[in-house]
Amino acid sequence: MSDTRNIVILGASFGGLSAAHYVAKHILPQLQRSKDFKYALHLVDPSTHFWWHIAAPREIVSVKEMKHSDCFVPHMDGFKQYTNLQDSIIFHQGSAAGLDTESRTVSIERHEGGSEALEYYALVIATGIRSPTPLTTLQGAHTITMKALDDMNVKLATAKEIVIAGGGPVGVETAGEIATHLKGKATITLIAGSKKLLPILRDSLAAKAQKMLEKTGVTVMYNVKVEASEETADGRTEIKLDNGKTMTADVYIPAFGVQPNTEFLPGNLKAKGGYVNTNGQTLRVDAAGPRVYAAGDVTGVDKGGVLKLYESIPVLGANMSHDLLSDAGVGNAAEKTYTRKDVETQLVPIGAKTGVGAFNGWSMPGFAVSLIKGKDYMLKNMPEITEGKKWVKA
Repeated sequence: MSDTRNIVILGASFGGLSAAHYVAKHILPQLQRSKDFKYALHLVDPSTHFWWHIAAPREIVSVKEMKHSDCFVPHMDGFKQYTNLQDSIIFHQGSAAGLDTESRTVSIERHEGGSEALEYYALVIATGIRSPTPLTTLQGAHTITMKALDDMNVKLATAKEIVIAGGGPVGVETAGEIATHLKGKATITLIAGSKKLLPILRDSLAAKAQKMLEKTGVTVMYNVKVEASEETADGRTEIKLDNGKTMTADVYIPAFGVQPNTEFLPGNLKAKGGYVNTNGQTLRVDAAGPRVYAAGDVTGVDKGGVLKLYESIPVLGANMSHDLLSDAGVGNAAEKTYTRKDVETQLVPIGAKTGVGAFNGWSMPGFAVSLIKGKDYMLKNMPEITEGKKWVKA
């Protein structure tokens, strides 16, 4: 009986699922020709379901409009298409707890309790980033986020004072969605930590976003940051600002400050800010030894997001193909190089009918932002990730 080589992917959100489907479509079928080894693809994630968190701003106000059944999809449903690989694709519900690059083993804390050690032949670190709240990123099982969204829908229905902290796209989109939904029934304040909204976009578009928000009833505060927040005895939230002032709100949503999920990594595999120490051209993690890679926002090789992922996954996939197929002696694949491009690209809906944005440096009108993203937060594109439809071609 031949030995089994494990291809392990840590994380099953946008980056992890994309890498997994690329492997299932283009690498595993070729590796199966090997007479010396068997190959297995292992996915590890704390959640059994993928969440299209791009739609979080609208889900925060209405899970009736953005149904859980549409926005949360079981990871493994998308792998049923690979009929010849069913015995070779394994899901582990759990969290990475440690990585030993000498023994090439990852430690996993199982969701149901206990732990396991999983040896890897190849490894993709795609554990992503987390925000301060499960309203905007998964933080464990998907049911935690579902409950948080349900509870927020209820709270918003009677809220009179609402504070959102964060001047980036999540904060701006959330403020716009809440204001559009409540139609003047509450005072809404958006706190921006710098002198403008939407740092990636030019000043004129940031100013346009402010005017759109103000038209819906949102007040924007600049150059102030939240230092701490605490729930009061009456169920409200007291918010302490860095200018010495405090605010009290019925609803407080922190939409700022993300952190990479890399606590389990040894120090030499971390770069500035805790992101994976990734080779920005090859997407390999050189310090971890051969056949170790990183995917998605946790890499820190660009500004993150789905559009950047669409550019980086083909490079990651090509280099994995090169390494694994060559080592197995079953094929040749050309390596590719990733080039970071920080062009002005961001679409920010403000309600369903308008917004601001730019694509490749070109400003986009509000109706175009609405048409592309604002209508349903691109939910129709979810199969590109969950079923790997974006990666049909290598």
